[in-house]
Amino acid sequence: MKVKKCIKCSCDSTVKHISFDEFGVCSFCNAYDKIKDQLHDYDNLEKLFLKKIENHNHKYDAAVPFSGGKDSTYLLYKLVKDYKLHVKAFTLDNGFLSDEAKDKIKRIVKELNVEHEFFECDDQILKDMYKYITKKYLSPCIACSFLGYAIMINYASRIDAACTIHGRSIPQMLRAYQDADFDYYKPFIIDGLKEEGLKPEELYMNVLNAMDKLVDKKLSTRIKNELLGDGFKNGFRPFVAYYLYHPYNKNEIIDFLYKNTSWRIDSEEEHFDCTIHHGALYLKNIIARRSHLMPEVAVMEREGTITCEEAKEMLKIKDDKKISKKELKELAKYANFSYKLVMLKALIYSKRWW
Repeated sequence: MKVKKCIKCSCDSTVKHISFDEFGVCSFCNAYDKIKDQLHDYDNLEKLFLKKIENHNHKYDAAVPFSGGKDSTYLLYKLVKDYKLHVKAFTLDNGFLSDEAKDKIKRIVKELNVEHEFFECDDQILKDMYKYITKKYLSPCIACSFLGYAIMINYASRIDAACTIHGRSIPQMLRAYQDADFDYYKPFIIDGLKEEGLKPEELYMNVLNAMDKLVDKKLSTRIKNELLGDGFKNGFRPFVAYYLYHPYNKNEIIDFLYKNTSWRIDSEEEHFDCTIHHGALYLKNIIARRSHLMPEVAVMEREGTITCEEAKEMLKIKDDKKISKKELKELAKYANFSYKLVMLKALIYSKRWW
């Protein structure tokens, strides 16, 4: 099958749900163009952000998911130092949280004098979710994402925070954004850009409905009962995306952190917090037969934070197969599924496009 490429970004026809107009522009670029002016109107976005984080007599101004990475570290610094918010940070231990991440987290929360908790959910639900999602969708990251979203949504209600403020980057948030309703995160973008949005309960139904479609009913019910109980009991709180309202440039963020905190790049810049990240990415690259990061890199091109040449360099696959396979075998052992069968399914699936 001949691969068609967008004339404006790096995306091509291997990207799921993509389409092209008569001029050769992809559906992601066209959808981005409709909101780009609003995404860069930072004066109005700042006013909108302040409205979104208003605290109406809650114990904390915000609950803040904290991975120890550059984006969440910068977010935590800004909330505490610039906005003077009373926050509590928390970290999901997904079963594969690295020692490097733990060390960074402990050091930074001490520097910023922030309350923090390592959150551990039931080990069996982690194993069951990883097993089900990896076998069916060949992407352990989906399992981690849905568990993470459930915990982030619930945690603010658990500790009585006015909202949850997360540090998902613009490339992550917009990687699947287009006019067609294939992206379960899209409603958060649309709602976040409105002065008066939906009630949290209505908004979260998008995630819950997506989860119901992705996993079997029994597992979905367990996640709701075990991980969303505080939200259902105490009422859900807004889910605020910091980088939807503030400029995002990863190089500027890193420079800022080097000047103002002890945060440093040690083993690697991205995803050092997860000890199976290379394995998960390797699996996704096999399925796509190109870099799985293509949609995120394309967002950076649209934003103008990287050039076309820089995008090409970022999309070069640099998998260390030995390390990647070792990590996938560790996941398979932990979640009790067959590594060989998952790899065989990935190889078969990858050939469907060609």
